[in-house]
Amino acid sequence: MWKASPTARVIGLSAVMVAVGTALTVYSLRWGAPHAPFHVAWYWFIPAFMLCDAFVFHLEIRDEAHSFSPTELPLVVGFFFAAPWAVILGRMIGEITFLGLRRRQSPVKLAFNLSMFLPETALALIIFRGLEGVDPPNPLDPAGWGVVLLAILAADLLSGLAVSNAIRWHGGSPRLTQVVMAGGFTAVVNVSLALMAAIVLWVSPWGMLIFGLVAIVSALAYRGYANLTRRYASLQLLYDFTKVVGASMRGEAVMDEVLSEARNLLRASVAEIVLVDRATGRPGLRQVNSDGEESGSTVVEPEDTEVDPVWSEVVNGGQPLVIPRTSREPDHVAFRERLGIRDAIVAPLRSENSVIGTIMVANRLGEVSTFDEPDLRLFATLANHASVAFENGRLVEQLRREAYERQHEALHDPLTSLPNRTLFIQRVGEMTRLAGTEPTAAVMLMDLDRFKEVNDTLGHHNGDLLLREVAARLIAALGPRDTVARLGGDEFAVLLPDLSSAEEADAAAERIISALHRPFVVDELSLEVGASIGIALVPEHGDDATTLLQRADVAMYEAKTSKRGRALYSFERDNYSPRRLALAGELRHAIENGDVLVYHQPKARLADGLIVGTEALVRWRHPVQGFLPPDEFIPVAEHTGLISILTVHVLRSALAQCARWREMGHDLGVAVNLAVRSLLDADLPEVVTDLLRELNVPAGHLTLELTESGIMADPVRTISVLERFAEIGVQLSVDDFGTGYSSLAYLQRLPVNEVKVDQSFVYRMATDPNDAMIVQSIIELGHNLALSVAAEGVENQVSWDRLRAMSCDVAQGYHLSRPAPADEVTRWLDARARALAGATG
Repeated sequence: MWKASPTARVIGLSAVMVAVGTALTVYSLRWGAPHAPFHVAWYWFIPAFMLCDAFVFHLEIRDEAHSFSPTELPLVVGFFFAAPWAVILGRMIGEITFLGLRRRQSPVKLAFNLSMFLPETALALIIFRGLEGVDPPNPLDPAGWGVVLLAILAADLLSGLAVSNAIRWHGGSPRLTQVVMAGGFTAVVNVSLALMAAIVLWVSPWGMLIFGLVAIVSALAYRGYANLTRRYASLQLLYDFTKVVGASMRGEAVMDEVLSEARNLLRASVAEIVLVDRATGRPGLRQVNSDGEESGSTVVEPEDTEVDPVWSEVVNGGQPLVIPRTSREPDHVAFRERLGIRDAIVAPLRSENSVIGTIMVANRLGEVSTFDEPDLRLFATLANHASVAFENGRLVEQLRREAYERQHEALHDPLTSLPNRTLFIQRVGEMTRLAGTEPTAAVMLMDLDRFKEVNDTLGHHNGDLLLREVAARLIAALGPRDTVARLGGDEFAVLLPDLSSAEEADAAAERIISALHRPFVVDELSLEVGASIGIALVPEHGDDATTLLQRADVAMYEAKTSKRGRALYSFERDNYSPRRLALAGELRHAIENGDVLVYHQPKARLADGLIVGTEALVRWRHPVQGFLPPDEFIPVAEHTGLISILTVHVLRSALAQCARWREMGHDLGVAVNLAVRSLLDADLPEVVTDLLRELNVPAGHLTLELTESGIMADPVRTISVLERFAEIGVQLSVDDFGTGYSSLAYLQRLPVNEVKVDQSFVYRMATDPNDAMIVQSIIELGHNLALSVAAEGVENQVSWDRLRAMSCDVAQGYHLSRPAPADEVTRWLDARARALAGATG
């Protein structure tokens, strides 16, 4: 079904109005000129109506602006001093001349206005003459004033209905009540002035000179007052704008607020921001806010069109530009036509020393008023505030993004982007606090079978690729609320928060095993990597993260011997769990009470027997079980999170003893073993730096001993930590060298100073030629890489002599000294020094 366009509707309405106006005009010809001291000729009405059109007054009501002119003055004068046809003819010629030539209205708009003026004028004249009779009373008689007002109000109502319909057809939302009320107010004022003019004319035409002078001065005074009031209101709105925009810190929120407030401040129907595309320098993203948008601004993708000259002028020149509706410059006309607007102000948006975009307001509310120079200055100020707000919003967004990234890095594994141990323990803790007495969740611990074989054969790069693929399959096999974490190396953990039975946890573990059963393609090779999964239920097996991980660990090792590849924790099958849990509860108190001791075992230079340092070895003096070796409690410390406290305790004790020995004249270094978990602690280098500074020990006097398996557990993170130790000046030694995995591939990359030959080779080198050959190869390899080589487990003179013959640098073992408390080692050092001095003497 055909639907008329808005323009077609306006043309149709104009035709109807012309027909009605013509009929009313013909009807009004029945009356001639009224009785008056003199009559005004029709041609005097032409300049009168033109002059009134030039004096336009603007009335702003909420978010709308209405324009009024004092055309009632010549119309009311015509009631008393001219025939109806003279008034109608004079007005139509005056309106055609002024609107067509001076205002240069479009043909459609001009036709609509003229079609509206014709019936409006004729209707007012007919009502006045029809109610007052053939010979109406003179303006001195108050009885006729009400009829004059009624005639003018009827004419204004007719024009208000026509204008409201035209606005509605073009998508506007006119408030007819407000329009009529505003028109009624101005009609009363204008009719009063018109009656005064008619009275003056009736008494003496020369009195119009004084009346006209007073009217002009009053009009100019009103205009000045209105402009002053508008400027004051604009300053208040600008102040409100800075407060509103300053409170919006997110970039997109600032844009919305700026556009909305700019429209209110400049009383425009459209506002838009166009950002400069940094790559091309062309218009990029546009955000538009207009009367038709119910939900704020609309973001528009950039169009691949020719760049507008006006936009380029503002961006390149960096100066705001006003385009009033009266401008006839070709670029301005083309700009208005391209955007479909009447007038506009465009200003640059700046960031530091460059223009990042433009902000524009368009379509000043009201039919007559347009943007001017004061508006331009106000808008330039607004644009400067908006630029600052954008910059602040951008900085805040950058800070938020950086904070989020740092938080994400601290809580996620860098290789797989899965949650790390810290975040996993947090989520388990949150979940256990909400747990009841029934099974509500499960913690699963999993490591991969044959993963180290992949690293040995294909290298760690392909091992990393395999871990990423494993992470992806774990996520795919589980639900969106489940948490998958990588704890380090090939060890993963899973939190299942929504369970109703142990069978659901077992089913989830089976899904994981099935997902990992499919071959992985790495470096064009098809690999099969299985998994062993241990399951602990909440709250049946524990109500805190530490206990649950411990018991899932126990179940995981049971799963390694199970054909199913998964196992549920069982108290009956955990023979050593009570002991481990008891030790975990006592270890912290033992450290605080001084029951965790640091023994020292001396190390000597093989070439001359000079003591060069000691290795710090931790012992736990348990009140019930006696002395416990490290193998008993260090795994407990690692699984309970006490390893950091234990490591700092050993480091402080060893460095303090090193400082005391240096004061006594024994210039010795001290070596401390680091556990696997400590190698993943990114804060440990700062802790060591603080201890060295506090105890006044040179960094080169501290050696940190690392196992190959510890380094290979997570090479990316451990190498980063080791490089920071090397920057401090701390010496690094690879302990148990030759028993780990793929260490030769990483040895050149590690910032180490020493390798230690594992004692298992040293024990048998005197009787096993193969072990002797391995020791010789390690020594040569270390020297070729400019590393010092130390041998541990030297228990007899034969081993000592053979190592010295092989050019090994340092020896350590029972042949030299057993581990002993620091005071015993001190006496041993003093006795050895005296013996060496006597032998030299």
